[in-house]
Amino acid sequence: MHGRRVLLMVDYCPSHNRNIEGLKNVELFFLPPNRTSKIQPCDTGIISSFKMYYRKRFYRRILEGYEVGQTDPTKINVLDAINFAIPAWRTNVMQETLENYFRHCEIRSGDAISENLNEPTYENVIHELEVMINDIGYHNKMDVNNMLDYPGESDTCSEIQSLEEIVDTIGKSDVDDDTISFEPVTRKETLIGSRILHNFIV
Repeated sequence: MHGRRVLLMVDYCPSHNRNIEGLKNVELFFLPPNRTSKIQPCDTGIISSFKMYYRKRFYRRILEGYEVGQTDPTKINVLDAINFAIPAWRTNVMQETLENYFRHCEIRSGDAISENLNEPTYENVIHELEVMINDIGYHNKMDVNNMLDYPGESDTCSEIQSLEEIVDTIGKSDVDDDTISFEPVTRKETLIGSRILHNFIV
């Protein structure tokens, strides 16, 4: 940090401490409230793009569960969610999308702002998502756009809990233990399964 000057922009959130001592090369700048959708790249479209691809993988998993006769295909665990999120971010959200939204917020200069701020296949992915949801047959299903940008989803919480309060709340909650137990798999079963998967991909 010697000889460097850094401006750290922080979004408006009650949990962000405004009194930080000992900063020499860093100046904190807190963004004004209710401006994230206009001046922060993630809020202008990057998060929506990620959620769109995450949801697509989520509903595809449900449909595949019905196809193979799974007992409760709508039930997923944390590991499933992580396995949806990683490829949705690494594979589907393209670098051009990130660059376009940074240009849109005028954070990145030097290049002309792209006329199309959405990925080329945005409308196609939305359509595929609608088809998947229709195939599941939900009653009173939510509109896809409302699902991706749920009203109140990004509202700032007025009360910030400490870590101890959160842990205490979880400890007192009436949550069923849905721990999944897996039977041990033999080497032979693993090899057979990998060959079946390879043949399916090829």
